[in-house]
Amino acid sequence: MRKRILLTILAVVLCGCSQTAAPVPAETPMPEEVTPETWLDLWLDPFVNDGYTLPEFDQNGQPVAWTVADGDAEIRENCLYKTGQADEYEPVALTAQLADGSTVRYDRILLLDPYVAYVISYFSENGDEKETMKLAYTYNGSYWYKFNNDHTVLRAETGTGRLRDPAILRNKDGTFTVLATQGYDTDSIYVFDSPDLRSFSGERLLKVNTMSGRQAWAPEGFYDRTLDQYVIYWSSVKDNGMFRNLTADFQSVEEPVPLLDCGFPVIDGTIVKQGTDCLIVLKDERQPMEQYSRLFLGRSRNGWQNFTEFGSPLSGHQSEGPMVMKDLYVSGYYLVYDDYTRFQFKSLYTQDLWNGPYEETKTADTMIPLEDPAHCSAVPVTWKELERLIEAYE
Repeated sequence: MRKRILLTILAVVLCGCSQTAAPVPAETPMPEEVTPETWLDLWLDPFVNDGYTLPEFDQNGQPVAWTVADGDAEIRENCLYKTGQADEYEPVALTAQLADGSTVRYDRILLLDPYVAYVISYFSENGDEKETMKLAYTYNGSYWYKFNNDHTVLRAETGTGRLRDPAILRNKDGTFTVLATQGYDTDSIYVFDSPDLRSFSGERLLKVNTMSGRQAWAPEGFYDRTLDQYVIYWSSVKDNGMFRNLTADFQSVEEPVPLLDCGFPVIDGTIVKQGTDCLIVLKDERQPMEQYSRLFLGRSRNGWQNFTEFGSPLSGHQSEGPMVMKDLYVSGYYLVYDDYTRFQFKSLYTQDLWNGPYEETKTADTMIPLEDPAHCSAVPVTWKELERLIEAYE
């Protein structure tokens, strides 16, 4: 019954407008100067939804005219829509006509149905199913539902067998990859392939830390369509911060490069793209934790390679493992984090990720019915994807 009711509500809403691979040399950073052509390239997301609004102007306020260069899609009132012949995952290329009359083609865009929910991955520190991946889902960020009744959906069979901090990212073809920490002191992370988050295969260890080789904590990742590469970023206290590797296939990676430098040790960063800029929520790892161990924000202008601005603390002490979910139905964002000394999740809400203010959500307004959860991550999904998951796990 609950499933039928939710389907009706969503339909109404949506009708509106084990070998370790060796690293290879790292790539040269992107130039600092940004042209209108590059600015638009940075602005376009790799995964867009039916009804996606395209930018009408470049960064200088000059008009931009868009046309569909390839794919079953059309543009109406500056919004990108699927046509009747479009696939569930429709590859699209766009052409932009700039103010000087020149045209630029932008490839590697995947047009999806609207997002209706988030699938949340997490693990437990204790119990019979500790250090395995579990899944939940939420429509609006505040009320969560269990998949598989809070039981394991994925466990590691190789390496240490200790699967921690699982994170799901969408691949450029619409499928998924799971990244996870392999215990504590190791140079490699877990990688799993999944077409639909119902089945998982290809378990392997991927070596990302070639420095101390001691730690690769809380790996996350995303697809960068401007590079046609995936970015894996992770933490190492032994190496004093956060690092990233580029990879084309999750089989081998480039040498690690520092992701940012804010002058003191940090871990557990999660990146959120907003237009041409990127924000990161991360944990202050200085000691003692009773004085630090709080979450704060960083910002990178024009891409994810320039984190130079940092804000004030957002959370109380003993906070880690942040996850950000944009409300899919009204404006606002949920920042969920691991209140790790009390084995629970807490949630903050804001209308503006960078400027705030942030308010702690009230217990009466939040339902997270998970036992002993730790370090979560979220990926948005369409109704078709969610329905298949509900059928599989319930």
